[in-house]
Amino acid sequence: MKLKDSKTEEVILDAAKVVFMEFGLYGARMQQIADRAGINKALLHYYFRNKEKLFDRVFENALARYFQNMEVLLDESLPIIDRVHSYADRFIDFLAEYPQMAIFLIKEVSLNQALFEEKVNRHKMEKASLILVLNQGMQRGEIQPLDAMMFFVNLVSLCTYPFVARPIFKVVASKNGAQWGLDRNLALRESIHEFINNKIKIL
Repeated sequence: MKLKDSKTEEVILDAAKVVFMEFGLYGARMQQIADRAGINKALLHYYFRNKEKLFDRVFENALARYFQNMEVLLDESLPIIDRVHSYADRFIDFLAEYPQMAIFLIKEVSLNQALFEEKVNRHKMEKASLILVLNQGMQRGEIQPLDAMMFFVNLVSLCTYPFVARPIFKVVASKNGAQWGLDRNLALRESIHEFINNKIKIL
């Protein structure tokens, strides 16, 4: 029996990531993934019997990567504000790798919320929560009072929307003699760090 090659599997997963991010679980087709990976459909089915199993691997990999980024929030050797800055940087890195993740999640959660919750709960670390860390910091008198939930919503929005709306921003930029692409990530980071510094005040 032919052994599965790890490099071929990696090529398939990379191709599937792009297709699933664009079309979602229900819109993606195995033939699209095979074409993008540069293999035939039979070989694709040899590695992954069906679309659902392939989707599970791609989604699990993305969630694992995201929750790994959250581990910095648990590093109590760092001041809270430094942990938040580091979390924001890692979140932007994650979105740069998975630029369609926000749209993808909204679409998939609306179709099957139970499945999404099941997968998140499999990875989630109870204490690795930005809201929890901020609330603990306020309780300990480390930072000034703030609405932790609203801070979380604003921070996630600032990080994700530039990736979600990139096609719109590119059109607007081109019509105004400017550019909008991955090279704007540095400016994006700077604006987000400025937001964090303005909202989190150390006591």
